[in-house]
Amino acid sequence: MVQHYFKTLPDKRIKAILRKIHLQVPHLMKILAPKGWKESKYHQQILNFQQQAYREYLTALFAEKNENNYINKQNMDQFTFLNEYAISLEEYHYFQYPGIYQDKEEAFYLLFLLLYDICTEGFLLYQHQNTTDIMHYYLPYTDVEEIVLKIAGEQSPISEEDIQFFFLNDIPIDWDDMDRFNCLQLVFEILQEEQYVWHHIDAELMHIAICYQEHSYIEHSALSIYEKSLQKHQITKTIQKYLKSYQHTFVDPFDFAGIISLYNRQKINYAVLAYVHCYQAFPVGYPYQVYHYQND
Repeated sequence: MVQHYFKTLPDKRIKAILRKIHLQVPHLMKILAPKGWKESKYHQQILNFQQQAYREYLTALFAEKNENNYINKQNMDQFTFLNEYAISLEEYHYFQYPGIYQDKEEAFYLLFLLLYDICTEGFLLYQHQNTTDIMHYYLPYTDVEEIVLKIAGEQSPISEEDIQFFFLNDIPIDWDDMDRFNCLQLVFEILQEEQYVWHHIDAELMHIAICYQEHSYIEHSALSIYEKSLQKHQITKTIQKYLKSYQHTFVDPFDFAGIISLYNRQKINYAVLAYVHCYQAFPVGYPYQVYHYQND
């Protein structure tokens, strides 16, 4: 009988995947920036985020200056005050990864984000040799962050003493769909080499299934009729928000089979497409089925 176990992905396996991902950085940069990394929209997004964070730091510094009881600070002009008390843009981001104008580090960071996205949309399945047991691995962010920084430190002049104080920036990336599709293929090719299969779980369908559970709980609770009606209406609105993106005809928000059918017909998931392109097969959990999201 096949046994399923759910565990965090061991550090050794995370390192093996991330080291292979790091080797793909030059290829990624050619895909995303054929005219040079500084010309890419992704470098500009990262730089804009970093500059905005620095501006907020300066704003807070000026506010502190104006609230300070020391007259000499209050009387300083802006240039003198900044020269005396502010650190530079590069210094402000020194312990943040990626840092300022670090092209390869920015590209590695993007690939890491895609790997993490894949793992937050499901599990990595692995079947060990000489056993029928199937492991369902997930990535703990704090552990992965530490390993990403260690690998980054191996490829840069950052000292081991300094790298322990670094942390990953949380930079929102506005992906072009085809860029994301092509880069996801790079990640899935590595996962395939490492003999992982992806178990895909759609976050929206999972949330809708949870909404049904909450709706049932409210229905059988001791709440007043008015409070029940209010909370159930809010749950219905939450489900309808998801459906607006896909439906052209009415779908009952509590017809989960109908919603599943709708998602299979209309939802485009570039991670699923990239997986199919690499593995020549659908991931586990796709096409979507009602039983994938039911506990019983």
